[in-house]
Amino acid sequence: MVDAEKRQHCKALEELWRRLGKVSEFSFTASNGPGSRTNWRGHGRGTLQLQQPEGRERQLLFDERAHFTDSEGHTFDLQNRYRWTLLAETLRLEHLRREEPVLLFELQPVTDHGFREVRPHLCGADTYTAELLLRKNEIELIWQIHGPRKNERLHYHYW
Repeated sequence: MVDAEKRQHCKALEELWRRLGKVSEFSFTASNGPGSRTNWRGHGRGTLQLQQPEGRERQLLFDERAHFTDSEGHTFDLQNRYRWTLLAETLRLEHLRREEPVLLFELQPVTDHGFREVRPHLCGADTYTAELLLRKNEIELIWQIHGPRKNERLHYHYW
């Protein structure tokens, strides 16, 4: 990587990190495409409690709580815990399931405001990919999940 490009990528990572540290609300839409055999469709909105573990200035915890309404009108309470870690050239996203980290993605800058996974996350026969976009007033995180039974898209908005 050329020095100027590396500086731009570092600047993009620092801007993303600064903005993640201010997030307090989010929404997401779950949809599925042709061939999907799941019923994971609907919209959720919620708040998150942001934590920075003591002595770990390069980590943020997102404790998310949301109300999700599926495509049939049923409402559910959802909660998730994610850990973001700022690394030298990437940003790592892990799902803390029962406090055990599951690496989802390491995101790397591809433009000043756009990030993409370094490599897809494999979970059984399913492949997860992601892109993250820094918008003026929000952060968008878009996941795609493809597998024998899945063709899903999760579109998050953080602000």
